[in-house]
Amino acid sequence: MIAFVLATALGLPATAEMLCTAQTQCRGDAKEMCAPSTLAVKVVRDGAYWRLWIDWQGPYSARFSAGNDARVWAVKGFGNGYGIQVFEDGSFLYTGNRGKRFRGTCTGEV
Repeated sequence: MIAFVLATALGLPATAEMLCTAQTQCRGDAKEMCAPSTLAVKVVRDGAYWRLWIDWQGPYSARFSAGNDARVWAVKGFGNGYGIQVFEDGSFLYTGNRGKRFRGTCTGEV
């Protein structure tokens, strides 16, 4: 409830979502070994909280930060290294299990 009140006071919509769909997946241990992918990551803002749905599994709590060239959501509870970076042009990089890297594009806005 406090998150909802805070988000409303800041002028944020109660909920918003963005869907990111990968086109490629590259192995973590062999950076040049890539293949087509359809991995989907849904980023959901629910008041002041962030949730990720990774290939329709979740939700996973996430920490948000904004850098100079990307917005970043790091998955809580998985240790460092899991998360999604979304760039200004709508492209993204998701780093997952065993350092796998997924690249694609996002639609929607959070």
